[in-house]
Amino acid sequence: MASSESTIAKLRTLVSDPGAQAEYACTLLRPRQTRDVLLAALDVLAAHPLEQARPPLLDVYDIYRRSGSARDPGAFTRRAILAALRPVTAPADLPLILDAVGTYEFLPPDFKEDAILLRASALVILNEQDDLLARYHAARLLVDPYADPMSGEPSLSAARVLASQAEYVSLYQYAMQPAERTLPEVVSECLRSLVGMPETLIPGLLHHFVERDEAIVQVGLVDLVVGYPQLLEVRDYVAEALASSTDLDAYRYLTMSLITSRNTGFIDQLLMAAHYEHNPHRAAI
Repeated sequence: MASSESTIAKLRTLVSDPGAQAEYACTLLRPRQTRDVLLAALDVLAAHPLEQARPPLLDVYDIYRRSGSARDPGAFTRRAILAALRPVTAPADLPLILDAVGTYEFLPPDFKEDAILLRASALVILNEQDDLLARYHAARLLVDPYADPMSGEPSLSAARVLASQAEYVSLYQYAMQPAERTLPEVVSECLRSLVGMPETLIPGLLHHFVERDEAIVQVGLVDLVVGYPQLLEVRDYVAEALASSTDLDAYRYLTMSLITSRNTGFIDQLLMAAHYEHNPHRAAI
């Protein structure tokens, strides 16, 4: 039997012929395949989908699903299978996707929930298969109590799915929660997706975020407010941010957004701020 190293090496030699590489990758989808070979084959099939790969992908996924975290801690292999399955998925696969979007696994010793990315990946596929079901599951995952505080997943993917379906009320509700109930990355995604919301809501929203200084939140807020140059409250927000921002990355994003907005009022504010700026770092930006 060929070693894992030689099998992967053979797979890589076919890189100039994607069709042949995908066909060879398909032959590697076996229940007892080593994890490194299986992941290499899945990477190929995700990049070069093959319809005939669907049955073995389903078979391998089912084996890993039944084994759960015992064989696939963190659900990384199942997530890779879903990535390869996504381009060739069929309506008959809906039960599998629904199972994945509802999968939670708690691993010892600290029993931290570890199937976050599996739920996020499954939600994206579900949105392509059944947008109504995806809407409900996205609303649930937007406030997933086990969402990762670093990546924001699966709540981040849920926000994007809801935005793709114009479910703006849910996004507004999340963004307006107290900071301790939200994740900065998810708040930012919600804010940038709310461009076009009724302008009468903007003053209250700006007041809500007056104490939020996380750079990622400020970036989302900028994406939102540059769509409302006519509002005095927005111009006041821009003036204050130009005068006092301490995060240089957020400040740089703000200045570029003002320029690319092509709004003469914003650009005049930027030029005025530059004229009076004494902080050398902000002045350079």
